[in-house]
Amino acid sequence: MNLRHLRCFIAVAEELHFGRAARRLHVEHSPLSRTIRQLEAGLGVMLLERTPRGVRLTPAGQVFLEEARRVLLTLEQAQTKARAVAAGHRDTLRIALAGGVGRTRLSALLASPDALFQETPPDNPYLRLLHEDFLPSANPL
Repeated sequence: MNLRHLRCFIAVAEELHFGRAARRLHVEHSPLSRTIRQLEAGLGVMLLERTPRGVRLTPAGQVFLEEARRVLLTLEQAQTKARAVAAGHRDTLRIALAGGVGRTRLSALLASPDALFQETPPDNPYLRLLHEDFLPSANPL
């Protein structure tokens, strides 16, 4: 299985028709159909139920569609991040505010970025929770 298999499957699953999916992908119907058969054979499951009017997703096909989309999204994100790092950009800066800290205080911090990058004690439990994306009450601004 490769990315071409996933892209072809996603197109057929979204169009629910081999002809429309082939046009969308700028390929011929027969190679597209063969690619989907190879994918199904490799997985050992039927992803699509062929009908005279098109196709329907099987339950396995519905699950596979969600996961295939997730794989392609993850790949796109990896490419974007790699390009950003190569261009000199770094990771995301996350800022969490306690309920009593207002936007005025945040504005002051952002006006002097050096204040944001002061060392924080490594045993700070709030910093650890923020780093682990576990602060459910932290709302993005």
